[in-house]
This record gives sequence, structure tokens and C-alpha cells, in this order.
Amino acid sequence: MAEKIEVILIDVGNTSVKTTEVINGEFVNTRVWKEELLLIIEHYGSVPLMVSSVKKLDKWIVGRKNITSLSHLSKLPIELDYKTPETLGADRIAAAVGAMEMFPDQNNVIIDLGTCMTIDLVEKEGVFRGGVIAPGLKMRMKAMSHFTDSLPDISNEWERIMSGELGKSTKECLFSGSFWGIIHEINGVLQTMRQDFTSLNTIITGGDAHYFESKLKAHIFAGSKIVQKGLYRIWKYQQ
Repeated sequence: MAEKIEVILIDVGNTSVKTTEVINGEFVNTRVWKEELLLIIEHYGSVPLMVSSVKKLDKWIVGRKNITSLSHLSKLPIELDYKTPETLGADRIAAAVGAMEMFPDQNNVIIDLGTCMTIDLVEKEGVFRGGVIAPGLKMRMKAMSHFTDSLPDISNEWERIMSGELGKSTKECLFSGSFWGIIHEINGVLQTMRQDFTSLNTIITGGDAHYFESKLKAHIFAGSKIVQKGLYRIWKYQQ
């Protein structure tokens, strides 16, 4: 007999939806969807769903009995020290909780490299202190082309252009400004945070994380399931 699914964790991003089944506390059958959220929800039927979304959810989704949607109003195992909690992305909340779950009793910095780049700090006492939102890698490349007349868009070919920090062609310079700019930006933010926190545990996640983790001036932990771990912790906390 198949084991019963405890809950389905649904992470709605800007470009795709990721689902993960939880069976006996284990994360299994992670799947990436391109379909609409409605079709995904209908696919799972009446199984309990825990949803984190960077997009606003329809009222009928939030109102379904088997769906728990994450927001700043949710009962959370951390405190949000944030001036506008209603604008705080559910993915950032989930990642913050996931960091505390993975590395308790530490000051955690979560670097998420996706469509946008976010860098968030969660103190070891369980307080989310805020962070940074900046353009992601491809967004930077697209923006430079979009807002100028002559610069090309290298967002679909940048891996063939990769160069050192000083580009020798316009495309290499665009790569350098985008890729190495992110590295220097992250290192600068970490340096600033270390002025107030002598010990920082750094976690990197997101679709572009693997391009950057070896380039940063910090000991980095990979956090590929950090949002899922946070979602599951919050779901358990609310039961």
C-alpha cells in the first residue's frame, strides 16, 4: 500500500511552480511545473497543500479548506522585524524559517539568486531583520539592452561569453558588469553585516546559485530545499 502524503509543498515563483511531497517527514517527488496553479491544485485533489507564492493568489485558492497559504499574517515560528510586512514575499519568509530549521542558534544570511537577488538576515534569536532586493543575473542583462539603443541582450548566450572581470568586448563587458557585479555586491553586503554580527552562517539558493557559490568570500552552504523546509516547518507549527 502506498504511503500517505502528509502535505504537498507548493512554491510559486516568477517563472515556474515547484511542488514537493512530504511523506513521513521526508521530501520526495519534487516536480517543476509550467502549468497554471489552478491545474496543479486540481491535480492533487483534496490532499493538504501548503503554498508560498511570489504572486497574489486568487481568493478562491486562499479560501479552499485543504490549502494553507503563507503570508505575513500567518502564525510563524519567527518574528518579522520589517516596516512593511504586508509587502514581504512569502518565499523570503519561508526561506528565513528554513534557515532557522537547517541551522538553529546561528545568525543566518540567505542569498537567493533567481529572477531577482535577495539577501536576508535572520538572527539566531529567530528575528527576521530584513535585507536586500536587487536585479538577478538575466534581469541585469536584459535591462541594459532594454534601456539603451546599442547594447545587445546577452541573457540567452552569456554562458558562451563568460570572461574575467575586465571584458575585452562589449558582450564580455556586459557579462562582467552583470556576473562579477553580483559577486562584489554580495561580498559588500556580507562585509557590512559583519560589522554588527561577528558570526554569520551563509546559505545560497535559487536557480542561479551554482554559478556563484565558489566565487564568494564566505563559507557557503547550499540551500536547495530551504523554502520547502521552511514551508513544512510553518505548516507543522500551525497544526
